[in-house]
Amino acid sequence: MREIAPDGITGMPSRTAAYLCRQIADLMKAGSLTPETCQRIYTFCGIRPSDNQWRQFLIPVLCFLGLLSLVAGAVFFIAWNWIWLPKMAKFALAELLIVALSVLVWWRWYSTLAHSALLAAGLGFGALFALYGQIYQTGADSWELFRAWLGVLLPLALIARQNSLWFCSWLVANLGFQLYYTTLPTSLLDLAVFDNVTRIPTAVLHSYLALLAACLIVREALAWRAITHHPESWLASRWFSRVMAGFLLLLMTTIVAGNLSDWEGANHVTSVTVSWMITLLAGYYLYRYRYVDLCMLTLGVASLTVVGCALIMQLFLLVYDTGDLFLTGALMIFWVLVNGSILLNWQRKLAEKGPIDLVSARLTSLTSTLRQQGLLSASQIEEIKQRGHASDLPWYLRLALSVGGWIAAIIILLLMALVLYAADLLDDPNSATLILPSLLLAVIARGLLRNERDGKHHLGLAWAIAATCGLIFGVLLQIQSSDFSFTMSGSLCALPILAVMAVSMPDRTYRFMAITAMTFFLVLAGYSLARLTLSPTAGHFAVSILVAAVIFLWLGIVSHQLRLQAGQYADAVHPLLYGIPAGLMMLSFLGINAAFITDLFWSAAQFATLQSAMGTGIAAGLMLSVLSQRRNGQPLFSIITLPAALICGAAALFAPGIGLGLWLILMARYQGSPGLLVVSSGFMVLYVIGWYYFLEVTLLQKSLLLLAGGLVLLGLAWGVKKVLPAQIGGARENA
Repeated sequence: MREIAPDGITGMPSRTAAYLCRQIADLMKAGSLTPETCQRIYTFCGIRPSDNQWRQFLIPVLCFLGLLSLVAGAVFFIAWNWIWLPKMAKFALAELLIVALSVLVWWRWYSTLAHSALLAAGLGFGALFALYGQIYQTGADSWELFRAWLGVLLPLALIARQNSLWFCSWLVANLGFQLYYTTLPTSLLDLAVFDNVTRIPTAVLHSYLALLAACLIVREALAWRAITHHPESWLASRWFSRVMAGFLLLLMTTIVAGNLSDWEGANHVTSVTVSWMITLLAGYYLYRYRYVDLCMLTLGVASLTVVGCALIMQLFLLVYDTGDLFLTGALMIFWVLVNGSILLNWQRKLAEKGPIDLVSARLTSLTSTLRQQGLLSASQIEEIKQRGHASDLPWYLRLALSVGGWIAAIIILLLMALVLYAADLLDDPNSATLILPSLLLAVIARGLLRNERDGKHHLGLAWAIAATCGLIFGVLLQIQSSDFSFTMSGSLCALPILAVMAVSMPDRTYRFMAITAMTFFLVLAGYSLARLTLSPTAGHFAVSILVAAVIFLWLGIVSHQLRLQAGQYADAVHPLLYGIPAGLMMLSFLGINAAFITDLFWSAAQFATLQSAMGTGIAAGLMLSVLSQRRNGQPLFSIITLPAALICGAAALFAPGIGLGLWLILMARYQGSPGLLVVSSGFMVLYVIGWYYFLEVTLLQKSLLLLAGGLVLLGLAWGVKKVLPAQIGGARENA
């Protein structure tokens, strides 16, 4: 069985279709397929959505966001603690929202809107219990609130049969335990005499870990039974199991690494170390040979890597001299790279049997259908089969390799500094001290990245990152002057180095990182230069033009994506498509955390107006791009392009990250990428949380803003339902 999870996101293309289209893009890059034919295949497979598919995607997404916004607004509204409002009136307001959501669930039970409403109702009970504790001041601990909330969420999860409510139940249960564990009477433990008393925290910890493991085992048993007999069931989804496994391994890895780092101490939990080893061995057998799941194997290897690094530090870092430090760093690099090579080797062996996480029969059926439609020839289908699947790395494996590359790169930089220190070259540092070794690292990295072997290519990524950082620091050390701020000089140094390294290094992951950093430093350098040379108004205008130009370039690449992938710049398309918005996301976070960064570096308010300039630039860039594409007859999102740009632009003027996040959600559907959808949603959540934290308004104003935003989103969902046509002749829609 190769199918890992069904596609649970409404309106998104199937994983089989997304995988096949990635292979077809490689055919187009090789010249055996024209961009026009590729566009037709994308449309046929649902990668490029039709109006009906936009409707299927937008309505549940907007309803989900709107209902969550309403619930969050209600929580803030209750937290405002109206003194003059009677107690029963407060309860009536909290219960009215739950009743309204319950009526919506009963009225539209078979629609996706009801699923979102049921989740929102479950979250609303948490606000109700918080209000009860706020009014009556019962003296109960916080964990008791979560216990009562869990008692409501579990029946709702049983009724709803959806992973989101089960995830909320699992999350609330864990939060409740963490709060309970912090309320244990530690003073009694300090004064305890008997061993059975001192063992209370350890016993509780063991029970907690055992319960987490039992929940994971039950969830996995149900999931694999559903995959075998009912692959379209909600239980067949794998993301919840992976989250549970990741959290369990995170806890166990932290404890085991702590044991290794302080093995002569008295606070050891040896049984957890033994349980961790058994868990890894059992997971390797199950997910490597019985129920193949490369993501679970990746989590296990990541845990093993962290524990191995802790063991290396404890074994070899006995005396803080140069030899021990160098040996420790070299062994840690070797350990990280070996584990990355093991993962790549497993991925290649699994890919030889067929695409990972897919049913090979579905892929064969889809290629046969495309051949019958005249979109693919027999030779092209055979070419797809011969190309293999080893180069198609899953997102979680790319993430693990990227993190491992960064860790190895940091250690390489520290080792290079250690060598320079041993050679007494750091006493009087100059540009040559860092630039010459970094250039040598860059030459070696380029050679390693050209090698197709897993270990050498992975090592080349780490060396390329280390070389880039070394070159930037070396050049910055050479030109640093009191006439320029650190932000401006650092950004100006980084831009040409990143550009040259992105062209020189033949690796898509490295180029993505380089484009992300270039976007970030480009806007940052422009902002610093405008503050130094222009008036506040003129500087705001100049930075807005720069951000608008970046947005215009990005959407131009998206619009001509297929033609560019068939040309000589094909290798640059993917890094530009995803690197530019990643850089803009980093800038959005920088804008909302300006006050914190200012206090951290004890400097003037350098980024105080960056957020407003970013918002104006994003809005202008979206509108200019949409009008240009409409003039050329190539709109991205069909009839919703202009309204979407207006709405996202208006949101960006108020909060840049919200407008950018909404547009990225639309881009995720246009690209047919569930991974981009998850990243965009996570960015939206984190940005809104940070933005509200630094928003200097009252809690009442925040609640009213959330309530208004929720109503607007629900109104947009209603507008989409009325404007976009429903599929004719399809299944009857109860919405």
